Amino acid sequence: MAQHNDVVRESFTTQAQAFAANPWVIDQDRIKRLVAAAHLSGNERVLDMATGPGYIAEAFASAAREVVGVDLTDAMLAIAKQRTQERGISNVSFRSADAQNLPFENGTFDAAVCRLALHHFQEPLRVLREMTRVCRSGGKVVVEDIYASEHPQRAAYQDRWEILRDPSHVRALPLSELLQLFRDAGLETDSVTTADDLRPEVGRWLATTKVPPDRADQIRHLLEEDRLHDLSGTRPFQDATGKLFFHARTAILTGRKVS
Repeated sequence: MAQHNDVVRESFTTQAQAFAANPWVIDQDRIKRLVAAAHLSGNERVLDMATGPGYIAEAFASAAREVVGVDLTDAMLAIAKQRTQERGISNVSFRSADAQNLPFENGTFDAAVCRLALHHFQEPLRVLREMTRVCRSGGKVVVEDIYASEHPQRAAYQDRWEILRDPSHVRALPLSELLQLFRDAGLETDSVTTADDLRPEVGRWLATTKVPPDRADQIRHLLEEDRLHDLSGTRPFQDATGKLFFHARTAILTGRKVS
């Protein structure tokens, strides 16, 4: 696990600036959709787990009393801190932390949120249990992540090109498994919404993680086979200019801590 944390740090240090500038990361409509899913009253203390460049923490700060963002990668935290300082946002703080062993007491927060990160963890149940632990009884856990096919071979095909592109990727989970994780973490699932409007352009997607040319060629070949033969469920497609895209299907799950 410690070794994988090093892989995550290396990957997101490399891609920090490019990741923070990507349209699928900064899309305000998607961010507002996630904040709305939490149904906050305005007086909550919120944990943003794997905060990255801090966009989610910043958005929740406008809807909550206080937000704490945590991340493994110092390069990401530096971007988040600079952004909030420049904008004069005073109810957000950031700190380095491992999501699998959060440095907070039980019941510290009213809500915990995590966006587009669960597929980077070797033990996603452990992460969800930590998020649940640091929430008060009745507190909310909100997770948005990509999800995979319910068919193992198709899900494995997606993971194959995801890992070639970013070695910190572990596994995209199917919706059924995400629901089971919520249950096993002690959460009552209140809502599940899905979308397929996250459609990365493959050239920019590869450039974000600075994929070497040989691996980029492998990934493009796998995606082209996927486009022709529907191998993963992500439905790669070309636009009118010949650029290649795929559907990164996402789900937002909202749950309540039941004890």
